[in-house]
Amino acid sequence: MKLGVWAKELRIPFLSLPVIFVPLGIMVALFDGFFNLNYGILTLIGVLSLHASVNVLNDYFDYKSGIDTTTTPTPFSGGSRVLPEKLLTPNAVLIAGIILLVIGSSIGFYFLNLFNYNIILLGIILVSVFSIILYSPLLSKVALGELFVFLNFGPLLFTGIYFIQSNGLINIEPIIVGSIVGLMTTGILYINQFPDTVADKSKGRYHIVARLGKKRAVKLYNYIMGASYIIIILSVISSFVIGIGIPPTCIIALVTFSLTPKGNFRTASKILGDEYEKIMELIPAMGNTVMTTIQTGILLLIGYIIWYGLTMLFPGAISLVPVVVN
Repeated sequence: MKLGVWAKELRIPFLSLPVIFVPLGIMVALFDGFFNLNYGILTLIGVLSLHASVNVLNDYFDYKSGIDTTTTPTPFSGGSRVLPEKLLTPNAVLIAGIILLVIGSSIGFYFLNLFNYNIILLGIILVSVFSIILYSPLLSKVALGELFVFLNFGPLLFTGIYFIQSNGLINIEPIIVGSIVGLMTTGILYINQFPDTVADKSKGRYHIVARLGKKRAVKLYNYIMGASYIIIILSVISSFVIGIGIPPTCIIALVTFSLTPKGNFRTASKILGDEYEKIMELIPAMGNTVMTTIQTGILLLIGYIIWYGLTMLFPGAISLVPVVVN
């Protein structure tokens, strides 16, 4: 019974994002000739712990503020409902969130010590840790939550993975890939705010949807998600023109725009545009956004694997020129 409750509290389905993103980041590094399995495993454990801590601590703070008791729950918004249903105590949830944060932070500081407290890695870790701590009590209230979700699930995460895998190097490519999936992850948070907007505003949480108003906020959702596809197209083109970008085979990720039967941006956008004032009717749009993000990450990973295989089979004939700086 308790295991099932904790699985609900941790929001296990959402933890699939780091399970996809970390291997994708490792594959970006492998493409440039860098790979360390032990570091990769540690990174995955650390990122999973930090992501889980966000979920748990957000639940705790939303319950204490009263938001969770006024929202209409859906599979994607309104919290886990574990605390309002009294399946766990607030103290147990708070302690679990702190433990997860300590585990993830400890792994981060292990790498920080390993790399002699490099300023870049230090910055990435500090931004991640402090944004987790401050997300519910501050960042989400002043419309900065979306920005930090983008950074933590995007450029900072992928830069950190590359840095660790390459023993201290920086490359523009992980920033590009991180921006693609980071924007889509922001899209998940963003669309999930629509059903909770009234409850959030009543408790002082003025995120971007609350500030813009739902009707105007629909357009920004389209811009956020659409920007990911623009980056894919431009970075594939630039890989041909100037040798900086993502492998051409990553173009397959564009199918999530409208062609994937379960989870595509076009379907989510249409539903949101029609039903933005409703709650239950938005569930398919929220589900499509989650699946669009997951499938895009998987397809980018597949694109890298295919291109890496081609470069192994035809060395010299197929190549991209990576830009790597100390």
